[in-house]
Amino acid sequence: MKRTWVFLALAIILLFAQTAFAAEVLNYSLSGHNINIQINPDGSDSVVEKFFITFKDDLAKAQFRDKSTALGTILEEWTKINPLFTPSLGDKSTNKQIAYTEGDQSYLQISYSLTEPLTAKGKEATMLTEYSIKVDYFNSFYQSGLWIIPEKTTISIELPPGAEIKGTIQPDAIISSSGARKVVNWAGYKSGNRLALNYVLWKKIEPVVDINAINTFLFKSREGMALIAIIIIILAGLVWQRKGIYGKIEDFVEKHSTIKEE
Repeated sequence: MKRTWVFLALAIILLFAQTAFAAEVLNYSLSGHNINIQINPDGSDSVVEKFFITFKDDLAKAQFRDKSTALGTILEEWTKINPLFTPSLGDKSTNKQIAYTEGDQSYLQISYSLTEPLTAKGKEATMLTEYSIKVDYFNSFYQSGLWIIPEKTTISIELPPGAEIKGTIQPDAIISSSGARKVVNWAGYKSGNRLALNYVLWKKIEPVVDINAINTFLFKSREGMALIAIIIIILAGLVWQRKGIYGKIEDFVEKHSTIKEE
């Protein structure tokens, strides 16, 4: 009788263990991966990655939802579920945040900032500065001597406002616009032995005359106020004596003009 109870207890434990194991197996697939990189004029860069998720049925969706609630915002735990759920631009990232959104198009979003600029400053002239992306940020896409952007993966790079692309982008990219920004889009599958993106930023031309300094001198200093008073007195004198001045000008013109009469 005791053996029967022991076997029964073991069977129940095994059943619970199998149920728990089954709950850990999430039935989902990745339908797309978008990486959006925004390069700001001050040198800071922000990245938003979205992993688009599809489910076999509502039960699979509910299991993933429950798992996301259990994992919360701990990125390391999400990486254990799928090694792809991690920042794609290397270890130079900070302010990492992760969130799961469920809807007609469900996705897992990872957002973060880069601790170092994505671009390196190149040639600098009087009117402009050249920049190029640092390819080491994209080492996760480097395989067997090739830069490979996988199928269903899109990398979008938003250049600073006013930036102009210089030279050839490699591999080939689609160029679009978002307000004053040009956007470079790499949509997989793409491969090539070179990864390159260069652009220039025009410098703002500072005015030769400092209007603020002139205003400060004229209206906030004794010397400026005295100068304004002198100018007003001179102008008032010219207005007061305008008739006499006009007459002298007319006499001068008549005396120095040669008029031929027929």
